[in-house]
Amino acid sequence: MIIDSHFHLIRKKNIDAETYARLGLKMPEDTPLDKLVGWMKNAGIKKAVAMGQDMSRIWNTTFGEEYLLESVRKYPDFLTGLASAEPLDKANRLNRQTLDYVEKALTEYNLKGVLFTPPYGQYYSNDKTIYPFYELIESKQAVCQYHHSAQMGPAILAPTKYANMFLLNDVIIDFPNMKIVVEHIGYPWSEHLFILMANDENVYTDLAMMYDRPIKTVWSLVLAKEYGVIDRVMFATDYVCFNYDVFSSNPTDDYKRWITFVETGINGICIKSGWPTFSADEIEGILWRNANRLYQLT
Repeated sequence: MIIDSHFHLIRKKNIDAETYARLGLKMPEDTPLDKLVGWMKNAGIKKAVAMGQDMSRIWNTTFGEEYLLESVRKYPDFLTGLASAEPLDKANRLNRQTLDYVEKALTEYNLKGVLFTPPYGQYYSNDKTIYPFYELIESKQAVCQYHHSAQMGPAILAPTKYANMFLLNDVIIDFPNMKIVVEHIGYPWSEHLFILMANDENVYTDLAMMYDRPIKTVWSLVLAKEYGVIDRVMFATDYVCFNYDVFSSNPTDDYKRWITFVETGINGICIKSGWPTFSADEIEGILWRNANRLYQLT
């Protein structure tokens, strides 16, 4: 079994063309949901965790929460949804309207967690102004997911000072029972993340966007095993749009390549490098078992 623990749904109408043009970014096209689900299934993915991405505070852009809700209703046996939120408004106040939406998302819409992207929203994850969001998430036993990693590309897109890994130390101390996912193995601060994971069994991570950095990725996994947290690393695609960023015109091929990397490529690099290899159980954990335990999908 394969579980994609992190991908995005977008509608072009929710992307602010003026902001993207000012930053010199390519506009993504609409995600064709039925085709996307077909691509995933053809690659052997059995379940997937979907989310939008709220970037309204700085970027005037959301990926489209209404599309997310439509999609999880249409494919309830395949898709599990996470809400996304900008916890601060443009005046740096608690975003109460979004907090109300998140409460509905977790209680009425059956979503399983919330995505925050501090570098894109340019706020600190340990800002106590946003703690009501964490209080809500923890009380609902939901998942708090972060893009808390560096942005590959112009620094203005997501300033790295907002992704300092140790900002999360305050969060895990103040919310010890909150389940947390830090995307992209905390790139490039993976070892810092593993320290946090070793300190708190509720912290998970994923491999999204890491497959084309094979040496860095495999060495990070060796360290994750050394720290005793390999059982909380999950496969993820970070799909956004076909023919966009790292995605080709045939996402099924992309998925298969990344799955094969986990199945055999990781140990191949370990053997060549003289590093410890991974057991079949550890590989299965990455591919689906760890995400299944977190989200209780089967």
